[in-house]
Amino acid sequence: MVDVAPQAAAQPQVSARPAARRYYVLALLTIIYALNFLDRTIFNVLIEPIKKEFALSDTTMGLLAGFGFVLFYSLLGIPIARMADRLNRRNIVAIAFAFWSAMTYLCGLASSVATLALARVGVGIGESAGTPASQSMIADLFDKNERPRALGIYAIGTYLGVFLGYFIGGYVDQHYGWRMAFFTAGLPGIALAAVLWLTISEPRRGAMAETFKAEPIGPTLGFLMSQPSFVIVLVGFCLTTYTNYATAVWIPPFLARIHHLTSAEIGTYAGTFKGLAGMAGTLIGGLVVAQIGRRDDRWKLWAPAIMSGLAGPVFALCMLTQSFTLMVATLALTSFMVGFHLGPIFAIAQTVAKPSMRALASAIVLLTATCFGQGVGPLAVGMINDALKGAYGTDAVRYSLLSAAVTTTLGALLFVWAARWIRADIARAS
Repeated sequence: MVDVAPQAAAQPQVSARPAARRYYVLALLTIIYALNFLDRTIFNVLIEPIKKEFALSDTTMGLLAGFGFVLFYSLLGIPIARMADRLNRRNIVAIAFAFWSAMTYLCGLASSVATLALARVGVGIGESAGTPASQSMIADLFDKNERPRALGIYAIGTYLGVFLGYFIGGYVDQHYGWRMAFFTAGLPGIALAAVLWLTISEPRRGAMAETFKAEPIGPTLGFLMSQPSFVIVLVGFCLTTYTNYATAVWIPPFLARIHHLTSAEIGTYAGTFKGLAGMAGTLIGGLVVAQIGRRDDRWKLWAPAIMSGLAGPVFALCMLTQSFTLMVATLALTSFMVGFHLGPIFAIAQTVAKPSMRALASAIVLLTATCFGQGVGPLAVGMINDALKGAYGTDAVRYSLLSAAVTTTLGALLFVWAARWIRADIARAS
């Protein structure tokens, strides 16, 4: 078993955790996070065949892709995160991982839209427990200045999962059907959950801080809400997450309807130019912000703001151009820019919270942003699609997705605003 606990409090913090051990934990949690997003994303590339089999509207598909997932994800996420601030986080992640993987498998057995919706709810229940506990563990393995890099690496899982979901979903759907795509996505997670359980142990809480004291939920929420940077970043992240989820769900139908690609071609283009570019942006964002943020903590928000703001006009060009080549290039650039901010924003949530509050702080950011981004984003685009279909036909998806260009720009402005308080809030938390 890999022991990630420190050897002695008197030893230097960095030497207390051999690099190979803590990076093994980080790598394993990143893979689990990737499978989290694979299980979400594979539904997106299967929208067209599922819609056809069950004769559904775009609004209904938006509900299934978004709100059906986030309903229980949001309701259960905060209580489970509170448990993660007090109980064994390794066990919570392993059990949740096995559960959501099993529910993904069950999506392939759905006999109606109702049973498919119930399975999607199950995926959301499982995934609500995984990320806050994982981020809390990572925050106990890496110090304040290392966290943007570590959580940037962890956030690669978002786009690695998108990449795999598009590729696997597109290829398996074209050759074996959409049900087999869900089976293929769900099974590996059950085995990997056992690996997590057997090979790592729980880190000591607050190991990268001088003290650790568990606090009641009232004072915890009061402290987090009193941190201006936390509150403003939370709102900004909701807006940029709308961009992420709206594009993740509706880019495959956009490629099918506007550019007439097959399922396998959608998997190839969306996986490569959205998934891989997003991975590159997330990794580089974490590395760059970890470096420049050492000079001035405000760069931990200024840099994500610059990239998120530039993503807006680039994505608008992606939607409106008639050139397939330019569309692909701007899709890749948008994904790079939007991915850039994930690691630094995750790190801010951990850094402006006290050690006893990290899982809850992560849950508040993730669950609120996911509820808005994945709950509202796909549904809003689907509703606009249906409303504009009469006037614009298949081109309606171009104009409905422009809303994602607006939200990333607004999110960037809020990140700039939050930077005014970041230094004082970090000092209070530490």
